[in-house]
Amino acid sequence: MNFQELMLTYGYPMLFLGVLLESEAFLLVGVYLAQRGYFSLPVVIGLAALSSFCITQLFFMLGNRYGSTFISKRPRWQLRYNRIEQLMNRYGTGLVVGFRALYGLRGAIPAAVGLAGFSSLRFMTYNALGALVWAITVALVGRNLAQGLYNLYDNLTPSETMVLSVIAGLALLWFVYRLVKRSRLKKQPLYEPVE
Repeated sequence: MNFQELMLTYGYPMLFLGVLLESEAFLLVGVYLAQRGYFSLPVVIGLAALSSFCITQLFFMLGNRYGSTFISKRPRWQLRYNRIEQLMNRYGTGLVVGFRALYGLRGAIPAAVGLAGFSSLRFMTYNALGALVWAITVALVGRNLAQGLYNLYDNLTPSETMVLSVIAGLALLWFVYRLVKRSRLKKQPLYEPVE
């Protein structure tokens, strides 16, 4: 089976499952494949929105059903929940619509909103709106960025391509360094006991 047959047969289900696990990365791959003619861009956007909606609803329902038991057994998570609760008090429904822009909190915010007793129907409505806005925004920005990079790369000389590759490599190394540094900071205690 060649790549084209694989994409035509399993592409959309793989996209749906991929967005459940690693949202932007798979959505951008779907947008790229739509540009190459393997997928339809409106279907990619619709599947990404549906996938994001489903996983968010799952986290909301888990928070609603099991959140208080989960939090009571994990005091460190209580501190994180308190921070999300402050965000909910400050931004209200705007947080429910726009939380997908807060990387690293995509599972925590819906669960915390469910734990806080937010109305299920109201959450479902705002979740659907947020998923659609997120999918359209990421897909269109990704498409335009990819097109811009393609146009830029098409006009570069080999030496300019080498310089850009070195810069991109250094940026990637810096990013990995920051991730490692951040993970080490997370291993430190959140608070020091008072004696």
